[in-house]
Amino acid sequence: MIYLDYQATTPLDDRVADVVDRASRELWGNPSSPHMLGLKSQQAIEKARRSISKVLNCKPSELFFTSGATESNNWAIATAAGPVSNHVITSVIEHKSVLDACLAFQERGGEVTFLPVDAQGFVSADDVADAIRPNTSLVSIMLANNEIGSIQPIQEIAAVTRKAGVLFHCDATQGIGYLEPDFTTLGPNLISFSGHKIYGPKGIGALYIDKETQGIHGGFQNMLFGGGQESGRRPGTQNITGIVGLAEAMKISRENFALERQRVLELRARFWNKLSSQVQTAAVNSPLDNTLPNCLNFRLPGVDSVDLLSAVPKVAMSTGSACNSSDQKPSHVLVAIGLDNATARSSVRVGFGRFTTMEDVDEAADQIASAALRLQ
Repeated sequence: MIYLDYQATTPLDDRVADVVDRASRELWGNPSSPHMLGLKSQQAIEKARRSISKVLNCKPSELFFTSGATESNNWAIATAAGPVSNHVITSVIEHKSVLDACLAFQERGGEVTFLPVDAQGFVSADDVADAIRPNTSLVSIMLANNEIGSIQPIQEIAAVTRKAGVLFHCDATQGIGYLEPDFTTLGPNLISFSGHKIYGPKGIGALYIDKETQGIHGGFQNMLFGGGQESGRRPGTQNITGIVGLAEAMKISRENFALERQRVLELRARFWNKLSSQVQTAAVNSPLDNTLPNCLNFRLPGVDSVDLLSAVPKVAMSTGSACNSSDQKPSHVLVAIGLDNATARSSVRVGFGRFTTMEDVDEAADQIASAALRLQ
């Protein structure tokens, strides 16, 4: 199997696996217990929090561990949106965990504006500014799109929201591995991310909440209720192995950021040159600039993407977001950038990563090209 689905998930790095394995054997005490085993576990959690905070350039007290980006997104939106008399702004190409959380707010009686994107999948900061109303409480825009890779103008949007006194939430799940990791400096008040997109464990993520935001609405509200874990804001016995694994994954990502970015850029270019030279009708859906370096979404006219996946069983790729894989409708992202249903259905996403080789890229391009020409 040639794995080219790094936007869906990443394999666990062996160095992270070693840390997780050691933690599962040594840090089994409940971190809320007052005895030595519990204190040892709690100390490991706080060490991991400090390590991640250093990578993100934030305070440890601004970082709260969750079960993953979906929980973080839901928590941020459900709380920062505030009462149903308020208004929320998001974009039409957000991850389902953001879109559905906004729709849930709308169904309760709140107002939501779903901003359009241009043909490259970019949100305009001017559109955000124009959409803000006196009762706007939250803007939620992702850092980078998980299907086509477009990187949003987060700093410009943050300047708009700060000027208007509106909270800004950013789902940074896809950008965290291949963009500068200290994206807290870009200006969002709330940032969500997950471990399994950066060669860390599944079932672990975090929500960054800046100090000022923690005091809104009489105190940033909980979604879960129970014990006093995570400063009383996210109750439940912490996932110790996941937390230390996330910290190790982020440390490795930070240390190798520049090299990994350049390597996946070369892999993407090599793949596309080889594929497009064989299939003349192939065309790119992803932006050419301001895009994730390891993501490529392209279309093969006359080829149904589902048929293509079946015809190339040894290459793991995707027709869109893994969270929507059972949905027979065309990708909402591809429709949003202006593709008709037939063109969207002929589109495929490939993602390159830490363990992708040049040989993988060459073989995958050859297999996909051969299958596409047969299907056409």
